[in-house]
Amino acid sequence: MLKKYKILILAIILTAGGITLVLSIWLYGSYQNRKMYFLGTADHLLFDVIQDFYQENEEALLKRDQVQPMDRIDSLASALQARYPQLNKDSLSQLLAQNGVQKDPLAEALAASKRGKFSGRRLSKHLISTMAIRNINWDAQTLDTLSNRLRLALQARKLYSPFALKMVTLTGLDSADRDQLYKERYRAFKTRPISIDPQEDRYLEIDFKDPRFFLIFSIGWQLSISICLVFALIGTFFYLLATIKKQNQLAMLRKAFVNNMTHELKTPVSTVMAAVESIQRYGAMEDKERMNRYLNISKHELEHLSNMIERVLQVDIAETNGIKLNKTNFNLVMLIEECMENARLFSKKPVDFHLQLQTKETQLFADQAHLKNVLSNLFDNAVKYAGETVKIDVILSEEAGNYKLQIRDNGQGIPKAYVKDIFDLFFRVPSGDIHDVKGFGLGLAYVKQVINQHHGHIAVESELGVGSNFVISIAKEGA
Repeated sequence: MLKKYKILILAIILTAGGITLVLSIWLYGSYQNRKMYFLGTADHLLFDVIQDFYQENEEALLKRDQVQPMDRIDSLASALQARYPQLNKDSLSQLLAQNGVQKDPLAEALAASKRGKFSGRRLSKHLISTMAIRNINWDAQTLDTLSNRLRLALQARKLYSPFALKMVTLTGLDSADRDQLYKERYRAFKTRPISIDPQEDRYLEIDFKDPRFFLIFSIGWQLSISICLVFALIGTFFYLLATIKKQNQLAMLRKAFVNNMTHELKTPVSTVMAAVESIQRYGAMEDKERMNRYLNISKHELEHLSNMIERVLQVDIAETNGIKLNKTNFNLVMLIEECMENARLFSKKPVDFHLQLQTKETQLFADQAHLKNVLSNLFDNAVKYAGETVKIDVILSEEAGNYKLQIRDNGQGIPKAYVKDIFDLFFRVPSGDIHDVKGFGLGLAYVKQVINQHHGHIAVESELGVGSNFVISIAKEGA
């Protein structure tokens, strides 16, 4: 059984670990996709902001610009090639010259875009922005203006995270270096560098200040569902393990109960059989005194057998269908005193009871017979597990409309590891292979069932070697 239990635990750990790993990979992929979308959108928004800024200041920028036509064509071609490395610079210069931009290449390019043609193709907004970049005066004021516009654009798209718009210088980059640069910028939450001056190797980029929290928040529903699923899975596995462990313990307790019950049942049966055999074989019928002694022994053993069977049936009914209560009004103090007197009479050792009443009320609406059994069980346990001299304090008080009954003994006490289990069916505190006190582990289970049926509460405080204190709380008017 232990080997199967270990295999089950290993299978559960591997299953939980595998599912957690799959969910982690899925979340990481979602995070990377969100990061790529975030940086890509920011990159495009920056181009849009630059174009809008240029178009609003187009006339002033064109008047300020004193670059010669052919120089402008070469500059524009260089700017376009920096943005799109796969294009040929000479072809771009020829294309710009053929489309009549010698007078004012940028103005003609914008005009061609408005007409919807550029060598038979529509001129994209990003292409316009690339050409416009060369004519903008990149000073601190311009960067501040573009930063404010970009911030508003990101907020409008609900993608804002604190950033800085920076100009950087990158020299001597080939294709491999550029790819590596893009990867490094991506890991550092920076957009692809935009060339603003190819001759000076100056670039413009957005440097986000650690937007991890924003990105994680953007996939919050995926993260929340995953965490809930993982915790639900782990909780289910732990509950399964606890249930299996509980069932295993219950099976062991049932086995011990059957063994103990078999021994206890065989004892009275064997005694009665011996008494009957003595009557039949040894002429006890003619000796009335001997016959009465044998009959009394048989009666006592049969009563003991009947009581054991009754206790088993009571607990079985309580566990399956509950106890059928017959509630009446009675004097609780009188019931306690009656149970105390019975415990003295049937005990084989001296018992000292001390009753303390801390309430004037004594009437209780409950099932008197079952509560009598509860008190008898608790007094019986206190006597059985005590030493040669038994001292029991019974304290009755009133608390928030309930009776609070405490039964303190000077017995051997209960180890803390087992206190929470003593009300379980068939449970007995382990004492090795020898039980000095006979029992089946049914009494306290029955006690708890009766108190629960009355919607009350029972708890125990115990210290090994000192004794135990059972505390019962039950409503005065019943429930």
